[in-house]
Amino acid sequence: MLDRDFAGAAEVVSDSGLSELSYLNGGFQPKSFLIGVAALAANDGATAQTNFASAAADLEKALEAAPEAADRHANLGLLYAFMGRRDEAVREGCRAVELKPESKDANDGVIMNCCLALIYARVGENDLAIPLIQRLLETPGAVDSVDYSITLNDLRYRWEWDGLRSDARFQKLIR
Repeated sequence: MLDRDFAGAAEVVSDSGLSELSYLNGGFQPKSFLIGVAALAANDGATAQTNFASAAADLEKALEAAPEAADRHANLGLLYAFMGRRDEAVREGCRAVELKPESKDANDGVIMNCCLALIYARVGENDLAIPLIQRLLETPGAVDSVDYSITLNDLRYRWEWDGLRSDARFQKLIR
């Protein structure tokens, strides 16, 4: 995905014999989530939405099983953002931060805010995303191995942040 070989990424996931893969914080994600992400990155909206609809059912069920799990709210919020479901995405992202604030968990609380920053970016809330990103760049623990990791290199190269690239404030951050 960092090389922007989205078709290759989708092929690797599709060829996996697993139905779920560990990618985001909070356990396994359905294969359909990752295939949808690769399709969205490749501008194949129809394939993305079909896969996201399948993933939504699984992630919503996982949240029902553990409604106080911040990471499950964050994952569902990110999925909703990828689906273009702005209000639901922001609601879930904010709920994740509320359930696991940085003041109580200096590691995972930061990660919940990283996810919220990406949700804001994906739904076009640049005025909320950019100040949060700026703060997270100066916050220990904002690094993970996933798409919502907040490092200069992640912000520079991951396709997920492309929606912010035309914003001068974002350009200033990643210089």
